Amino acid sequence: MVKAVASATDTYAVRVAERGAELAPAERRVAELLLDLGPEATLMSAAALAEQLGTSDATVVRTAKSLGYSGLAELRRALAAYGDNPPLGERLRRTLEQTPGDELFASAIRNHLSALDNLSRNVSPEAFQAAVAVLAGRERIVWRGVGPSAHLAAYGQLITQRIGKPSTALVHTGTSFADELLTLAPTDAIVVFAYGRLQSHVRVLLEHAATLDAPVVLITDTLARKLGTGVTTTLQSGRGAPGLFASHGTTLVVIEALVLAIAATNQAESEASLTKLNELRAALAGRRIDVDTS
Repeated sequence: MVKAVASATDTYAVRVAERGAELAPAERRVAELLLDLGPEATLMSAAALAEQLGTSDATVVRTAKSLGYSGLAELRRALAAYGDNPPLGERLRRTLEQTPGDELFASAIRNHLSALDNLSRNVSPEAFQAAVAVLAGRERIVWRGVGPSAHLAAYGQLITQRIGKPSTALVHTGTSFADELLTLAPTDAIVVFAYGRLQSHVRVLLEHAATLDAPVVLITDTLARKLGTGVTTTLQSGRGAPGLFASHGTTLVVIEALVLAIAATNQAESEASLTKLNELRAALAGRRIDVDTS
């Protein structure tokens, strides 16, 4: 396949999004980790980058060229200009510039299919089952998210409690989050959605969870390396193309797969809970209204 000539106005994130599927697995991993490092990587030699990323300096250089850069120097310049969290308006502008309005629906479908393909590579069956074991093995599942992720946390809570597993969502911000942190217990398992830059509420949550010895499942895009030692297991679920308008489609897939897998660990209890839910809905409505976990 002949790669398109890169535009001088390409951001590093856009370049990774456009060419990621063409990279070898080792190159794709390096490209994504460099998204996390951002401008920090501009101060490192190829050898230092290789050590930081757990690969060889030759792979770093190959990644730069596979992304369409002339070499490591040009890659560094792109990283220097790359912002790890572009403003929402800028993300929207970049997204709309790439796709004509009458092609947005088809483009969204293609992007989701590509994101799901990446998800299947980034989250191994072993990592997924490790997360399920953590969550199924505790008395209560706590979902933590802010901003758009607060709605994901609430959805996770809803479908988890429908299968008979005690669950709650922590969605407050600022000092109000302290009241929610007080409710955590050693018998909890925590699912935290953390994307882009490391925010203080995530750091405080992980520190508090450690004091309780409560396990944490991290669902993230680029924070796996930074937070790897502070969590029990990580599921790498992106938010669509880095630097473009965010999509949470793959995260929804992860949430629903986790809840289904938890239900499978105690199917009888899950079915009994849904039966009771239907009975309660019928009592409220005066007629039978069947409902499933969705």
